[in-house]
Amino acid sequence: MQATTILSRLAGLLVIVPVALGAQAPAFAPNASLASAMKDSTGASISVAARASVATDKDSLGPSSFRYKGVTISPIAFFAMEALWRQRNETADIGSSFNGIPFNNSTNGQLSEFRATARQSRLGLAVQGATGGGVKIGGFWESDFLSSGITSNSNESNSYTFRVRQFFGQALFPSGLGISAGQMWSLITPDKSGVMPRAEYNPGTIDAQYAVGYNWARQAALRVTQKMNDVVSVAAALEESQMTYSARNAPANVFIGNTGGSLLNGTTNYSTDLAPDLVGKIAFDQKGFGHFEVKAVGRVFRDRFVDPAGTAGGSHTNTAFGGGVGASAFLTFSKAFDLGINALVGKGIGRYGTSGLPDATINPDGSLAPIKAAQALVTLDVHATPQLDLYGYGGVEYADRTSDTSSTGKGMGYGSPLLTNAGCDAEYAPSGAYSAGGPGATCNADTRTVYQGNLGFWYRFYRGPAGTFQWGAQYSYTARTPWTGAGFQPKATDNMAFTSVRYYLP
Repeated sequence: MQATTILSRLAGLLVIVPVALGAQAPAFAPNASLASAMKDSTGASISVAARASVATDKDSLGPSSFRYKGVTISPIAFFAMEALWRQRNETADIGSSFNGIPFNNSTNGQLSEFRATARQSRLGLAVQGATGGGVKIGGFWESDFLSSGITSNSNESNSYTFRVRQFFGQALFPSGLGISAGQMWSLITPDKSGVMPRAEYNPGTIDAQYAVGYNWARQAALRVTQKMNDVVSVAAALEESQMTYSARNAPANVFIGNTGGSLLNGTTNYSTDLAPDLVGKIAFDQKGFGHFEVKAVGRVFRDRFVDPAGTAGGSHTNTAFGGGVGASAFLTFSKAFDLGINALVGKGIGRYGTSGLPDATINPDGSLAPIKAAQALVTLDVHATPQLDLYGYGGVEYADRTSDTSSTGKGMGYGSPLLTNAGCDAEYAPSGAYSAGGPGATCNADTRTVYQGNLGFWYRFYRGPAGTFQWGAQYSYTARTPWTGAGFQPKATDNMAFTSVRYYLP
């Protein structure tokens, strides 16, 4: 191969990537090639005719992948221009804060919000090779710009930072055993098929926070999978842990963790975790009908009760256990639509719901109390024409009242009925031009439920050997309802609209 050809192909790496709504790079399957696993911009398999078109046109447009020594490298990317409007001002970019919607009569609740961004654009690579013993090895990288540094702003030249979404290596054995290690979607995330990374179901929303009721995390993990036969697959994973916490009138001598130290974010709190989360899944795939799975997660929480004087039993560490069970179904028995159902219930599972409800609160003795929770999502994706996809999603997330009474008779914990919400839904004088006043001192509203409905579409103006060019729009209605307390019951509702124009690499 001539040096100029090699350099031109390497330069192609700098242009990289589709992935979004499911525009996924090929999953590494023991009996599937990269070409046969190609996906379109909604995650559906590209037709045989379309793949043939790519193959026959590669002499004029270049190949969709190339060889480097013993591996095949496939650039993946999409380039996005997106805009949003929210009825309530969250001061948030393309990813909404469902548990942070301002109460309707607060200052931010009286202001709408418009933003435009290209930050959800993605870059990445899929790499696959094979050993002499029939073992397939490879890796996957995916990044976007939905991160910010201390100098990031939108005043003149937007300066947001590049971040890792996924970065993992993988080995697949002829026996059906798979080992994946790195940062990936959590095994708790519902899949469309099997239990391998890159088979996840991602809602088609433009909102980067997806849809209420969706279970997910992207974090460091070690996942072991086994394909038992053509129908049954099993998997287990050890995944990065982190506890989300919320408490009213907590004892002053309870220690949860620290702000970030070396190589962590110094403006964010981190819990001091004892062990990784353990996730397991059993999946059943029936050709021509769909995918079914049962999953479970086990978690360990801890805090430190600091009592040097010994007046409350002395300093000691408290440990609590949480976890949940769930099930998902992704039905594909019709080419016209895909129906999805997902649910997860348990204690201490708040962080696995997209609304970010808390995992735990506090007991009067300073020990942790995991919060009972439930999350559910129903999805319908309609493939109306080869160019047009429609979707409708409905979801809910719930955090149970987990409260008690302190030694002084005050309500404490999460959602206490003894505390008043009277000061939540009103305006107060701002403390500065960029600091809205409130909520008032008598606002103790803890979220009970978050409900949401989504409607949207994606229209492809072109999909072929030159890639995919498409436009989409989304509308969502979200309601955040707090636990009742003494006094006025506040409301937080938000109408949101999004639009996106994207170009995907072929």
